[in-house]
Amino acid sequence: MLQVVGCFHEKGFLQLIELTIKKECRNFSTLMISFDMGGPVNKVAFLFGSAMIGEGNYEIMGQIAVAICVPPIAMGLAAMMNKRKFTPAEREAGKATFTMGLFGITEGAIPFAAQDPLRVIPSIMVGSMTGSVIAMLGSVGDSVAHGGPIVAVLGAVDNVLMFFLAVIGGAAVSVIMVSLLKKDVAAVTPAVVGEGPEAIEDPAGAGESSTADADAPVAVDPAEVTSTVTHNGTATEAPAIRVEKLTDIVTMNLINLNLTGTTQDAVIDEMIGVLERNGAIRADGDFKQAILAREQESSTGIGMNIAIPHGKSDAVLKPSVVFGIQQDGVDWKSLDGSEAKLIFMIAVPRNSKQNAHLKVLQMLSRKLMDDDFREALLAVTTKEEAYRLLDQVH
Repeated sequence: MLQVVGCFHEKGFLQLIELTIKKECRNFSTLMISFDMGGPVNKVAFLFGSAMIGEGNYEIMGQIAVAICVPPIAMGLAAMMNKRKFTPAEREAGKATFTMGLFGITEGAIPFAAQDPLRVIPSIMVGSMTGSVIAMLGSVGDSVAHGGPIVAVLGAVDNVLMFFLAVIGGAAVSVIMVSLLKKDVAAVTPAVVGEGPEAIEDPAGAGESSTADADAPVAVDPAEVTSTVTHNGTATEAPAIRVEKLTDIVTMNLINLNLTGTTQDAVIDEMIGVLERNGAIRADGDFKQAILAREQESSTGIGMNIAIPHGKSDAVLKPSVVFGIQQDGVDWKSLDGSEAKLIFMIAVPRNSKQNAHLKVLQMLSRKLMDDDFREALLAVTTKEEAYRLLDQVH
């Protein structure tokens, strides 16, 4: 009898505990993914899923892949569908946020969550959990450390049909919750100054335009930003820069049409050098560490010969984007296996309250889906040509 009990204890009870722990870890990890969307909690969950791939367990990453894309897809859909709940600028931003979700860029939902955290964050967490449960029941697996529909299209997902059903189900739940919880824009914001999810409320109404104008973000000359943040050699919060289009933070001097680096690390160094020479970052700073840390989480090579390395650091003096072309291509561990030829490096100050890098990611994600635009960029021969094309990114 004791032997039977011992056998049950060893083979049954412990297996039951192990199975329970695994299921709880899966569910908890998906909540962590959608809680801070790219923050430290998100990173812990993502690294857990990535580690399980190395152990041959693809199902946990399959659920995380769903949780990664549900927030931006859901908020993009919610913004586009609910005119009463979102401002016109937010609805426009929702299009880019949705596109970011397709590429598995969770951060696209951050501006919406930052403006209304008590309603948005619970909504996307519940939606992510719903989608992940569907993925778990459907035995969805993901063999690469990335998420979003892009991984399914590229063949890295097991049980593709259930993956898409999980994404649709999770996004639907989040959209419904956001629609029910958020208050109407008219009831909350009599007048709105600025644009996007960071719009500034003016409760006094449109008649108080002078006050609104004083509070609104204004476009400033990049040189003014540099002098502000480098005063006395210390970094302080820079004046707000309104990023309407990519060329607001890209100059001719930040374009390199002939990158010579043949490795990812060499290209990163080359592009950081461009930032240093143009006074966008301090030479003795830790910006490269910020870039590499982001690459360790998951590759910023989104496929289609595109890479978008980005980082926030105290070494950054003003929001800037470097655009470079490596005609021969560089291995960037892209999802589709393509080598990176069009490379955009985004640099943002750590202490900036603006979400400039998210705005740029949104704009790039939307415009770079255009095959003709990518081909035109690859074919440019002068900086002037490149700048004219980049001026279309907005």
